[in-house]
Amino acid sequence: MRSRILLVEDDPLYAGMLFEALERAGHPVAHAGTVAEAVELLEREAFGVALLDVRLPDGDGLALLRTLLELQPGCSALVMTGHASVESAVEAMKIGAQDYLPKPFPTEVILLKLERLLRTREVEEELRELRARAPDTEFVGQSPKVRRLLATVRTVAPKDANVLIQGESGTGKELVAEMLHRLSPRAGGPLVRVNCGAIPASLLEAELFGHERGAFTGADRRRKGMLEQAHGGTLFLDEVGEIPPAMQVKLLRALQERRIRRVGGEAEIEVDFRLVTATNRDVADLVRQGEMREDFFFRIAVIPLEVPPLRDRPGDVPLLAQHFIERLSRAHGTEPVRLSPEALELLERYPWPGNVRELENVIERLQVLTPGDTITPRHLPPEIRRTRPAEGMVYEVVSTRLTLREAVQRFERRFIGQVLAEEGGNRTAAAARLGISRKNLWEKLSAAVTER
Repeated sequence: MRSRILLVEDDPLYAGMLFEALERAGHPVAHAGTVAEAVELLEREAFGVALLDVRLPDGDGLALLRTLLELQPGCSALVMTGHASVESAVEAMKIGAQDYLPKPFPTEVILLKLERLLRTREVEEELRELRARAPDTEFVGQSPKVRRLLATVRTVAPKDANVLIQGESGTGKELVAEMLHRLSPRAGGPLVRVNCGAIPASLLEAELFGHERGAFTGADRRRKGMLEQAHGGTLFLDEVGEIPPAMQVKLLRALQERRIRRVGGEAEIEVDFRLVTATNRDVADLVRQGEMREDFFFRIAVIPLEVPPLRDRPGDVPLLAQHFIERLSRAHGTEPVRLSPEALELLERYPWPGNVRELENVIERLQVLTPGDTITPRHLPPEIRRTRPAEGMVYEVVSTRLTLREAVQRFERRFIGQVLAEEGGNRTAAAARLGISRKNLWEKLSAAVTER
């Protein structure tokens, strides 16, 4: 459902033009010509966005903005101002306005800003809904591949079968392992994490199986290994593809017999744990190359799971960015920064070769270094600022809460904008490529038929 818009403008001609453009774009609108009328509407109805003129006949638009944010703190405000009152617009931004537009401006400009602002509000609402639906996971996302993954995790978690999690570095494999443990009957037991790639091969056996006192130089006391420490819970072996084949044989025996022997020891010790493993390498290649034993692979991969890379998760980047902003602000004890709609668009276009870990790193850097409370494109790293859609390609992430007509209008607007950009703003050339007349293109732009 579309957010209701409050338009506060005392100029009848300007108000009529904006009211008509907003309605034609499918937005429900209420108009007020004075501060008093606006306050009356705010006390009676809920609005998602307010378009406010700074200068009004019966009062100050900035005072009205303060009243708006007190009465409806969830409402976003766009301030409209004449060229002579830009200072007032800057003050409005400090008070809490999302953006300002110097008059005069074409209707397509305000409709584009409104589209971006509403997209930001959609992201915040989707994140709230996602947390309400899935409070059992820190794995944020609602793209089709993520939904399928999380559904499988919830199905598999109560079982005791061994799970192999595959995916590129930085995709969130450890979060999946944590979720498997938390939703399992073993949740009351320990979750023991082992990064197999970080342990030298010569020490791996002692780390996994433990050792007796005097088993080797420096073993001055008995020590339980990771398998023993995981008794009653879950053992998570990350980078399992780095385990040497000789050690795979010993692990295979432990998994089959549920018994281990410490290094330097003779007694067999019973162990009971659920095994979850992860790797960013192609397991089939490891088996073909002899780096992983086939019998070991079959034992650890009873349930294989694939965590998708961030580039294959349309719509998840804004949710993750907002999630990291909120989490980092709590950790640092600071107010959360806000992503401008333009910055959010650039984050969505970037391919994220480092996946979710790279996105988290970028957001943390921005949270610390951004002056003020809003992240704009100029604050983003150069490689992200340079990101543009490939020529001849248009990408559009569309909320499924839109109607078909709204979704088609949103795509058409983006498509026409991309063609115009590729033609350097030449409307004649753009119209020829679009297969419409120049007059038709002008009408679409000026009459706002292609808005969201």
